[in-house]
Amino acid sequence: MSQKQLEAFFAKAQSDTQLKHQIDDCGSNNSCIAAVGKKYGHKFSPATLSHWQRDHRGGY
Repeated sequence: MSQKQLEAFFAKAQSDTQLKHQIDDCGSNNSCIAAVGKKYGHKFSPATLSHWQRDHRGGY
């Protein structure tokens, strides 16, 4: 489930410049990105994000 939450979060970020800016401000801090996701109602762990980045070569 958290994988789907993560993908939904990144899909939303593609069309929301404020959200994308917040993600960019986190840099490579996956805990920060997970916290931003939680703020927007998307629950995923920093570990889920790390696995997703590995599988997708780091980008969103």
